[in-house]
Amino acid sequence: MIGENDNINLEVHDKKKTILGLYGLFYVMLLVIIIVIGYSYLGKLEYFSRGNLTPSSLVKDSTVLTADLPIIKGTISAPVDLAKEVVSTPEKIAKGKTLFDANCVSCHGSEGKGDGTAGKTLNPPPRNFHDLNGWTNGTLFSGMYKTLHEGITARGMASYNNLKPEERIDMILYIRTFLPNYPAIDQKEVAAVDAAYSLTKGFKLPNQIPVKMAEEKLLDEKKEIAAKIENIVNTIANDKNDKGADIFRKISFDLKRSVTSMAGNMKWNENENAFVKFVTLHPVSKGFNASLNLTSEEWSAVLQYAKNIFSK
Repeated sequence: MIGENDNINLEVHDKKKTILGLYGLFYVMLLVIIIVIGYSYLGKLEYFSRGNLTPSSLVKDSTVLTADLPIIKGTISAPVDLAKEVVSTPEKIAKGKTLFDANCVSCHGSEGKGDGTAGKTLNPPPRNFHDLNGWTNGTLFSGMYKTLHEGITARGMASYNNLKPEERIDMILYIRTFLPNYPAIDQKEVAAVDAAYSLTKGFKLPNQIPVKMAEEKLLDEKKEIAAKIENIVNTIANDKNDKGADIFRKISFDLKRSVTSMAGNMKWNENENAFVKFVTLHPVSKGFNASLNLTSEEWSAVLQYAKNIFSK
């Protein structure tokens, strides 16, 4: 018989089952709600990214073609009076600051301490103009001009040869105001810059052609090179009456690769030593056999043959 205690235990057990069932139902409903909300969010993700997060002014119409560069014939720049330009004046400092603010602040900071917003992601960090130690090209006027004219690729420093020489000098004069102990600009420094860039004589500005035209020229040049390589390969393969051709076929397991590598670095034709070094240094990657045993006469014959067919 079931006693009173047994009835109580059954009631407790039933209540536990009911409570656990409610908990289970609650979690199932919660999971369904999360899935519905997530699905709804994903469905509107494109709307959020385009309509709300990206300003419509920044969404470019891909159907609108960007104008290409115009054709500009190269010219000779006007001579620069370096002796006059390197003299610091309030006017030149003001121009230099304007140029610095427009071109340099994002990386070097408004005070030239290398703490600009864009510069925080660079490694190595931008130059701090308040510290004269460790400059790649030095702190002399000639070194600073070299940096602005040529850039420093390894440090992420762009070239500013798009600016006029006078403008680059104005930027240097302004940067030098950050510290009182920059090296003086003497006649030797002026002469060094002029010798390197011929500023007092004027220099030739290169031609500018449209990007599309440049791409077409590069493709044409590539086709010409490919055609020449193919012609040389066929000549070597079919020339059965020349000792040099016979030796070339013997030392190369891939004529096309060998000829292509030679076309990419023509220093091999300087002399016999240069040719031997070119062929025997990493030969397999250049299409040549790893084991080569030629006499001096054979090396000379194949070099002369290679010079002849590459000069045609």
